[in-house]
Amino acid sequence: MGHTEPASEVREAVPLPAGKWKRLAVLLQGVGILFLAGSFAGAWWHPKEFFHSWLFSFFFFFSLCSGALFWVLLHYVTNAGWGVVVRRQAENLASLFPWVALFFLPILWDAFRGHHLYEWTSPALAHDPALLAKSAYLNLPFFGIRAIFYFAFWILAARFFWNSSRLQDSDRDPWRTVRMQKFSYGLLVVYGACMTFAAIDWLMGLDFRWSSTLWGGFVLVAAAGASLALWILIILWLRERHHLPQVNEEHLHLMGKLLFAFTALWAYFAFSQYMLIWYANVPEETYFFIRRNFGSWNWLAIGLVLGRFFVPFLLLLPQWTKRNPRTLALAAGWVLWMQAVELYWLILPGVFEKAVAIGWLEIAVWAGMGCLMAGAFLRRLLSCELYPLHDPRLQESVEVIS
Repeated sequence: MGHTEPASEVREAVPLPAGKWKRLAVLLQGVGILFLAGSFAGAWWHPKEFFHSWLFSFFFFFSLCSGALFWVLLHYVTNAGWGVVVRRQAENLASLFPWVALFFLPILWDAFRGHHLYEWTSPALAHDPALLAKSAYLNLPFFGIRAIFYFAFWILAARFFWNSSRLQDSDRDPWRTVRMQKFSYGLLVVYGACMTFAAIDWLMGLDFRWSSTLWGGFVLVAAAGASLALWILIILWLRERHHLPQVNEEHLHLMGKLLFAFTALWAYFAFSQYMLIWYANVPEETYFFIRRNFGSWNWLAIGLVLGRFFVPFLLLLPQWTKRNPRTLALAAGWVLWMQAVELYWLILPGVFEKAVAIGWLEIAVWAGMGCLMAGAFLRRLLSCELYPLHDPRLQESVEVIS
């Protein structure tokens, strides 16, 4: 990548109309509270379905925030200049981690009191030989401590980058960029460890007898790809409304190439995990796929292979589709949708064992969390500039050639 000469002028971002979008944010969050309140009422009649639906929705929105933090960290670790004008929206997404932590509380309560999600938390299995062999890790106090550490790290790291970038808009201090870059190296290592163990705790822990050595990387790559897809959609939305005139086809092309790369990387992790388990043919490992290869769950698995990889891969393969806002939005929207489908396939067989089913609880919980997160994100948009005004590499980003 290079940049053109002479330097092109950095056009100012057009701010969103505050009154209109504040009202929409309040409305969305009000609707979200109503949806979640209704879903809590359903928990009395169908507690197992409720908590699995809650975990599905929680992990979907968690993956979007955690993936956004990954992209912010990667931006500084690689010293990338091209993404300065689009980075702020990834920072805004990552800064929503306090909401994600709030959504985790019912899951934590169920682990200690309800025992509808994680079989290993039930006192009835206290003397199970398979559980006793893993009891040093799978015990409730340590489970809670790990969760507190994960969220403390994610919230503080995301807040550090969001605050530093926003403060640079006013004080014009270029050393803030240097400090963020220095911190990013160590933080990315801790981030990778937290993501790996969170994936083990919250998803692999649904069946404590099953394990996969590739699970952490598989979940991280899926989250990064889904978050990138949402990031692209936000940038396209702001650009279409003329709020980000600095974003051009070069930025779209680069983000499209990243989406293409992470689509292929997801396929690599998914195939490697499946191939190793199939080749080893260990009953404790193959059970994960066997229970998802019956009836409509099997058709959904085939749909994941086609939809999560082949559709976006072929759609993003030509150069022109990555430069065209409509086709890029189609690919990004599809990847985001397939992230939800994949998480449903991973989590909901614990409730709907015989066939795929979608009840009102799944819809209410997902819609409730989605409205709350959308409202919180709109508030973030209104609280800061739409791009880093005084980042020392802003000009390089505006002039980028992919």
